[in-house]
Amino acid sequence: MIRLASVIETFEADFLARYGGRIRREHLQALSAIKQCRTQASPKMLSRCTDTGCAHQKLVPHSCGHRHCPHCQHHESQQWLERQLKRQLPAEYFLLTFTVPAQFRH
Repeated sequence: MIRLASVIETFEADFLARYGGRIRREHLQALSAIKQCRTQASPKMLSRCTDTGCAHQKLVPHSCGHRHCPHCQHHESQQWLERQLKRQLPAEYFLLTFTVPAQFRH
């Protein structure tokens, strides 16, 4: 599966060259956080096996935790979706879209 961090890494320079002057600081911070999410550049935490007698340890990169990072927020969005599905009425759902004439739109 391709990660958003690799897409940012590949196209960031061209993107910033073209739109860098118009991008808000918050968006640049989001790009930076997502690009470093769970990479060797991010801080590490020490993970240890909880089984008795096992001394296996591993350094695991921290996630960025940014609210727009799909890698970090997948679990939370999945939980939100499950909560919404539980609230659904036992009925068939469908979406209907139509265009209202311009004179009625106001």
